[in-house]
This record gives sequence, structure tokens and C-alpha cells, in this order.
Amino acid sequence: LALELQVLTAFLTDPGLRPAPLQRAQTAYPQTLEQLTATPGGAFAVKGGAILAGGDKRAATPTVEEFQSVRIEPLREQIKTALASGPVEITVVGDVDVDAVIAAVGSTFGALPARGAAPTPPAGSAERRFPAPTATPVRLTHTGQAEQALGVVAWPTTDQIGDRTTSRQLSLLSAVLQLRLNEDIREKQGLAYSPNAGSSTSDVFPGYGYMVVAAETAPESLPKLFTAVDAIAADLRDNPIGEDELNRARRPALERLRRSMADNGYWLTQLSEAQSDPASLDQTRNNIAVLEAVTAADLQRLAQHYLKPDTAWRAEVVSDKLAQ
Repeated sequence: LALELQVLTAFLTDPGLRPAPLQRAQTAYPQTLEQLTATPGGAFAVKGGAILAGGDKRAATPTVEEFQSVRIEPLREQIKTALASGPVEITVVGDVDVDAVIAAVGSTFGALPARGAAPTPPAGSAERRFPAPTATPVRLTHTGQAEQALGVVAWPTTDQIGDRTTSRQLSLLSAVLQLRLNEDIREKQGLAYSPNAGSSTSDVFPGYGYMVVAAETAPESLPKLFTAVDAIAADLRDNPIGEDELNRARRPALERLRRSMADNGYWLTQLSEAQSDPASLDQTRNNIAVLEAVTAADLQRLAQHYLKPDTAWRAEVVSDKLAQ
């Protein structure tokens, strides 16, 4: 442990930042981007990030030209300047002796010169907005086979700053949505083999989050796909789910959570801001209880509030051969 903390302190105070890794990444980047944009899902991963972030360039995939223009010297100075100032928060998890940890941190990070307060973020940097709803799907393109397409539907939700209860409930709603997609879109209609639903709630940007559905299908099946997703969302708004369906969504989530709690990585993530944000400890403690307390009425209420047709954003990713 003492040696590891010495190494980490050295990384903080004297980072190498050699140019070779950047040069290798820049050399491989054109081929990587080309491979991604050759599939509908990859093309959406490249192009959709900035769109779902309301045009925020921090969420955008850089072009080849933008990435190739990065130089190691200014990048190195920016990183070193950032590492040289501001508070340091240390999180140690595992089978360790607390007194030994305190002593080891004290002789490494604790021996560094006094550091200043965290910098004030620039005005507007904590703002991110979900895109406006679309009357017709936004059309994006990929360079792959003409018979491959992707349909995407997303709804704005909220953040998980301060209180993660709604975020956890939304995760269960997305799990129910996934069950419905499998049953209707895959098994009944055969529109897509692997439809996916997910929920993302920000812990940085107030009010920002979204629920998203994506499925690869044939281009001519996209209208049916959008109709099916709309019908599933409407049913979740109009009718409470049954107890069996709620348990089918909740039990795997609880099992995954309990398995994660046996892993150091989970605790490292959960405790990473325990000092700067002590309230996060209670959010970690109540994780299982919140999921166990979710009711069918809770999920219907969330569906009514968030899965509204007039807030939905839609996109279709088709081959550039069809778009010409």
C-alpha cells in the first residue's frame, strides 16, 4: 500500500505524458472512425452524443482533422497545471488497516505543499440541454450495407444530483421497457433482434438525463418500429404494470447490485466523493432499499411524466447509399 501511494503521488506531481501514446492514437484514429461509421450503431455513437447533449461539443466525437491537430506540448502543460492545483481527495477501499492507510497517505499525498481550493467552473459550463422534440425523425447516415438501419427514440428525464431516488426508479422503468421491447418488437413482430432500452441521469448537469430506445432493423421497417415504441410507451403511461413484470425487472437489478457490492471497484466509485459530498454516503446506503420500495404506481407516474409523445426525440440511421 505504501509503495502504491508513492507511485500515485509521483503520477500526480511528475506525470510523464510522453508523446508516443498520442501519436499512436492519432495514427489509428482514421481507421477507427471509419470502422465505427460503417455500422448504424457505430455511426449513432459517433454522431449522436453531441445531438443528445443539445449540441454540447464536449460530448462530440472529434473529426479526424480535430484529433490530428492536437499537440502534446500544450496538452501536457494543461494537464500539469490542472494536477498542480486544487484539492486532492483520497479514497482507499479493501482489506486494509485504517491507521496504516492514514499513515501512508500522510507520508505521500499528505506531505505535498498546501493546495488551493477547487477552481470555479466557467459560467455556463454546468449547463446541458436535451434536444427539442422532432416531428419527423432526424436522419443520420452510415457507410455500411444498405439493408441495415437503426431507429432511436429518446425522452428527456432528469439528473441524479443530490438525490438518486428518481434515477434508480427510472432505471427500473427502463428495465420494464426492455422487457416490453423483447416481447413485442423482437418476439411478436420480429422487427429487431436486439432492441435496447436505457436510462442516463447526469450527476453533473442539473436537470439533464434521458431514456432511450434503439433497435437495428431494415430501413423499410423503421416506421413500424417507431409505431411499436410509441405504443409501448403509451401502455406504460396508461396502465400500471403487474407485480410479476415488476419483479422480472427488479430482481436482476438487485442481484447485479448485490454482486457489485462484493467488489472493490463498486465501493471505490461509490466513495470517491465521500469527503467533498458527504450526503452521497446516505445515497449509497439506501440503494437497495430504494429499489425494493419501487411500486407499479411509481413506474406509471414516471412514464406519465417523462415518456410523453410531445417530448420524444427520434432519429433514423440509414446507409448513405439510400440517403443519396
